[in-house]
Parts: sequence; structure tokens; C-alpha cells
Amino acid sequence: MPHESNVFPGTDDLLRILQHNMNLMFVIRKQKGKFYCTFLSGKLKEQLKLLDIMTDSGGNIKKLDSTFLSLQKNKLIEAFTGTEITFKHQFHQHYLFTMLSPIIKDEEVIEVIGTTIDITSFKKSEQQIELMATHDILTKLPNRQKLLDDLDKTIHNNRKDKPKAIMVCDLDRLKNVNDTLGQFAGDKVITLIADRLKESTLETCPVYRLGGDEFVIVIDEHVPDLKVFAEQILQIVRQPINISDHDFYMTGTIGISYINQRACKTEDYINRASIAVHYGKVQGGNRISEYTNKMSEQYNELILLESDIRKAFKFNEFTLSYQPKVDVHTNEIVGVEALIRWEHGKKGRIPPSLFIPVAEEIGMIDQIGEWVLREACNQFVRWQESGATPVIVAVNISAIELQQPDFLPRVKQIIKETGMDPHYLEIEITENSVMQNTEECIEMMNELRAMGVSLSIDDFGTGYSSMGYLQKFPINYLKIDQSFIKELFEESGSAEIIKAMIQLGHTFGLKVVAEGVEAEKILSFIRNEKCDYYQGYFYSKPLEADLIEEKLLAFS
Repeated sequence: MPHESNVFPGTDDLLRILQHNMNLMFVIRKQKGKFYCTFLSGKLKEQLKLLDIMTDSGGNIKKLDSTFLSLQKNKLIEAFTGTEITFKHQFHQHYLFTMLSPIIKDEEVIEVIGTTIDITSFKKSEQQIELMATHDILTKLPNRQKLLDDLDKTIHNNRKDKPKAIMVCDLDRLKNVNDTLGQFAGDKVITLIADRLKESTLETCPVYRLGGDEFVIVIDEHVPDLKVFAEQILQIVRQPINISDHDFYMTGTIGISYINQRACKTEDYINRASIAVHYGKVQGGNRISEYTNKMSEQYNELILLESDIRKAFKFNEFTLSYQPKVDVHTNEIVGVEALIRWEHGKKGRIPPSLFIPVAEEIGMIDQIGEWVLREACNQFVRWQESGATPVIVAVNISAIELQQPDFLPRVKQIIKETGMDPHYLEIEITENSVMQNTEECIEMMNELRAMGVSLSIDDFGTGYSSMGYLQKFPINYLKIDQSFIKELFEESGSAEIIKAMIQLGHTFGLKVVAEGVEAEKILSFIRNEKCDYYQGYFYSKPLEADLIEEKLLAFS
């Protein structure tokens, strides 16, 4: 057994041990209502820069640093009543945990021994965990849970500063960016839009990331005109985005839910704004929708429609009709446009204007587009086998299909499988779809032209293509949107616009097609302006395949 003197260290040894202790140890005495430090040791005192508050060389007690003391004064008062105290506090950049133990003699507290531990690293980890729980990692914006917590505090607690409305902004067709350039590019777009929203909104209107490509802005009373504010947000989203030398033109759809429309739960307000977004999406997107109770009913119908679209293939409910394209001067059919029709087993005919946007939203437009292209090619071959005069068959391609990496191989495969002559195939592309990813679209269009496929810009005049890009597009036809044709004799300036479009098309060496011709006087006008072809009810409504065959055989 060792001697007792070897077991218990002496005073010098104790001081050395205490000085090398990682924590802070101190002794506080109280005289005439003031606190004095009689002992201070441990490595933490150097980190906290408390060296100047030790007792002086003569052993006289010295008053504790006022800043450090002020943080503990109330705790020391309590400790000198004989109570052990533990508490957390901050001193400069350090987070500390301090324990105060009173020393009692003759039923009186004569001094308090304190031990302080630096918990800065633990505190920062705690803050990081809390940040991760309440904020989106990618954008650093507060997340859905934080949104719900914040709204609960303001909406249901009778506070005067209740928000005015909830605004959900959903990016349109971000999936195209992911499919074209990968997930990294998609994340970059989300981050950039998040930064734009943070910089452009009021400090009193916080921005949250709801998830995916959805953002939420909580609107307060400082926004006088919500529609104007929402349009400003859409303008911010529409600004060009450049990633890896690729230019993108994103759009967004905004749904608005007003707080004065009472709801049982906070989340109901968010859901209402999301319903308004979905409603705007199926109307074509790139717009603002304010929630109404009627929207909920329509939303439920759309949800059922999504299920029905998936079943339509199983029950062979989709068919094609064909709109003749007619020579303005000879009145002969020079082509047909394939138009999808859906005859629902229980609900009857459902118009494309209703189910196509829904199909785009649920990711089924590729499947529908592939079916239309294959069926149109097969029908051309059947007409040819019947001895009918071959004419060009046009198929509409959506912006989503156009930007899929496998679109071109899919077209080649269908042409090969069906035996379609590519020189009689025309692909119609809307003006806005080619502007979303211009250089890649031009490259793809050149490959289609090299195969012999014709190309046309559909709905011309409704988008935002520049003349510079229009000149680059390797297209054959320019189709004037029917909205201009129908307003020809109703709106001032429509005639001049149509004249300019026809001249523009001819300047670029294109054949021009007028859509929506329904009267003799309209046909006479476009004939005088030397328009090449037309489509519309004046000649014929869209016809079934067998009726088109009869007309084509008549020209044979």
C-alpha cells in the first residue's frame, strides 16, 4: 500500500492540476453586497480572456470583471442563499455551462465555488440540427415544417399581425431541365429562383420552400395589390437562366389563398393555394389563380380524371380524327393534322383542352404523344395501301416531349416499325416550346429534317420567339394561330397583323397555313394575301380516318 502522502497531492500539485484543467474553476466571496473573486484557474480562463481578474501578487482579492459578473449576478445571489445552481449562458463568442456550489459554515454561506464548461461546439451542433430540421438544405430557405410553425403562431393565436394571404409559386416543367441536363442543373435552377425570390420580396413577406419546385410566400398587409405583386414574382421567374452555357426560360404558376377565408387547420390555407396552383397548371400554367370553393370541386374532378387517363389506354378509348389542310387556290387536300379524341366509357367525349394539360402534369404526355405518332403513321400506311393519294400527316408534339433525350430515337423507331415514309410526316411544334431550350431544339430539328421529316411552328403569334431565332429554325411551315384569324373582321389591326405574318413567312421561304378559317370572306382575304394553305370548318371539321380516305381516293 502506498503512503498517504503519496495518495493525496499537496497544495502545489493541486494548483497545477487545476491550472491544467480544461474547464474554468473560480471561488466567489461576498463583502458588503459586492462579489469578489478569490480564486480563478483552468485553461478556459485564457480562452475567455479572464487573466486580468485573478488576485494580485499580494494576495489581495480583486473585483470580478464586470461583464463576466453581470451575466451571473442573479445566479450568484441565489447561490449565496444556499442553493446549488446550474445554468447556460453566453460570454462573447462562447456558450458556457456553469455550476455554482455554495460552501456553508456555521449555517452561513461563506463562498461559492463555480465550475464553467465550454459547450460552444455542442451548442453549434444543436443549432445546426435545429437548422436542418427547420430549413431546406439546398436553398437555405425555411421549410414546410417551419412554415406551419410560423403560421400557427400568427393565424390561430388572435395576433394583430396576421398574414393577408398565402402564395404558392410552382415552377413549370422543371422536369424538362432535369431530363435534359441532369439533377444538378435542376437543383441549380431551384437555388437561383430561391435567391431571386429572397432578394425581390419584402422583409415582412418571408419565403419558404414547400418542397420540390414549390415556394411559398407569406403575404402581409404591406402588399396593397396582391395580383400586381404576384405578376412581379412571375416576371422574376421568367428572367433568363444560364447553366453550363445553356439558356433557359422558366415560367411559374401561382396559387393564392386568402387568410380571411377561414379554415380549420393552418395547413388548409397551404392546400387551398396548392389547389389553385394545380388549377392554373391544367389551364396551361404561367398564370395566377386565386382559390375559390368551386376550385375544390373541379380539383376533385381532375384527380378522378388522372385515374381515368391511365385507364384510357387499357380500354382503347383514345382515337384520332384528322383535320384537312387545304390548298387556298385549288381547294385540294394537301395534308391532314392528327388530333387525339377521347371517348370516355361513362363520361362521354372529353376535350383535349381538358385532358392534355392533366396528362402533362401527371407525366403521361410522353405515352400519349408516342401513341398518337405511332397511330398516325400506321394510318398513313393503311391509306397508302388502299390506293389513296398520299398526303402529309402532321402530328403535334408537346414541349415536354420535345425536350426528352429519347424523343429523336423514338421518332426513328416508330418510322421504322410502321414503314412510314418520313417525307410525308410533319411534326408541329408550338412557338414557346422551341424557345425553352433553343439551341438543343434547333439541333434536334436539323436531324429530323435530315431524315426527311417536315417541321412547322404551330400557334405562331402567341409566343415570344425573336426574329433571329425564327430565322435559325429549320422549319417548312408557319401556322398562324386561329385567334388572329377569327378576329380578322372584329378587331382593328388584326388584318395588318395577318398580312405581316404571311409576308414574314414568305420572307423566310416558308409555306404559311391559316388555322380556324370558318367563312368565305376570311378565305378570300387570305387568298388575296397569298397565304398558301388553310384549315378550318369552312372546308371541313376534323374527320374520321375512313372519311378522309374517301376524300383522298376521290383525288386519286
